[in-house]
Amino acid sequence: MTVFKGYLTIIRRNLAYMLGFFGIFTAVCLLAAHFIENNLEQTFQPESVAVTVVDQDSSVLSRAVTDMLSRNNQVTLSALEEEALTEALYIRSAQYVLVIPEDFQQDFPESGASLQVAAVPDSAAGYYLDSQIDAFLNQVRICINAGIATEDAAGQALRLLDTEPEVTLLDTGRTAVSFSAVPFQYLPYMYLAVLIYSVSYVLKSFRNRDICLRLDASPVSPARRFLQGSAAFLLLFLVFWFLTMLLPLLFGGLEFYTGAMFPWYLANSLLMLADSASLAFLVGTLVHDDNAINAMANVLGLGCSFLCGVFVPLELLGENVLRFSRFLPFYWYEVINAELGTHTSMTEEMSSTIFQGFLIQAVFALAFFCLTLAVSRRTDRKA
Repeated sequence: MTVFKGYLTIIRRNLAYMLGFFGIFTAVCLLAAHFIENNLEQTFQPESVAVTVVDQDSSVLSRAVTDMLSRNNQVTLSALEEEALTEALYIRSAQYVLVIPEDFQQDFPESGASLQVAAVPDSAAGYYLDSQIDAFLNQVRICINAGIATEDAAGQALRLLDTEPEVTLLDTGRTAVSFSAVPFQYLPYMYLAVLIYSVSYVLKSFRNRDICLRLDASPVSPARRFLQGSAAFLLLFLVFWFLTMLLPLLFGGLEFYTGAMFPWYLANSLLMLADSASLAFLVGTLVHDDNAINAMANVLGLGCSFLCGVFVPLELLGENVLRFSRFLPFYWYEVINAELGTHTSMTEEMSSTIFQGFLIQAVFALAFFCLTLAVSRRTDRKA
């Protein structure tokens, strides 16, 4: 057990780094869960925009447009003073300026007289109010085409704004993201960063010339050395994985562990652990310098996390990025994690996606492991 104890001794030397990273990761997960919870409490509310209206028509239709904007916005009536309006937009005391020209109501039915608009460049509020005004005027136009007078059409359109539509949500089998599952979204980054750092430093220590000579002179065969080293790494991986599986206790208590999806979370995290460990062995076999080890841990950890949906949701990534990400196992981990987080029971379509992701992750782990063996054998022959 000499080799096994030697591995554990080197692992203990790096234990402070692992625990420190684990603590930082836990704090980040808690903040992320708190942010998600606050955003899900009220998913939508209308935004109040500072609107300045210059009404040069003073007609029923122009007042109806002003009344419509006043429903959810802060509307201020003003005279047409270009310098003052420009300054208001510049200092953001007004985000949207609407100029209703003379004879607007008179010209509207025949020519669809256009309004003059100025807004903060490329602002979401500007686009939102443009669509709101267009929708209101289209409603007025529909009423006029139906034979209703312009004044009555404007009143009818305003009354329609007070109508509350009945909304029925389609049951798709999906639920809001479980807070207990929040840590699982960020696990790939922690696994990659910690395992690449830990495994690489252990392998680097055992490549020391003096240690290699002592092992060669010892009665321990290469096969037993390999088995004892594998046992030490396996113990490290399982303890680390067990600690990460305790994180949901900080978010949802014991309910998460009794849910129907918990076994699938375990399987997904174990496969991702295998991918991270096999990649860590590959890096540890190729990289021998301390600075290079730190660089690889940061580059691979952050790079894979940003590309595969760890820090940025997959639906926000561009199509070109997703095409590349599909060739990484951590992308499939996040796809499965997203499915598990929004379902309370397994469906046929969901099971197909999950088994496909499991298979791809397993193939990647095997490929990384075989590549590591090939690189290690070639390195040993050169030595």
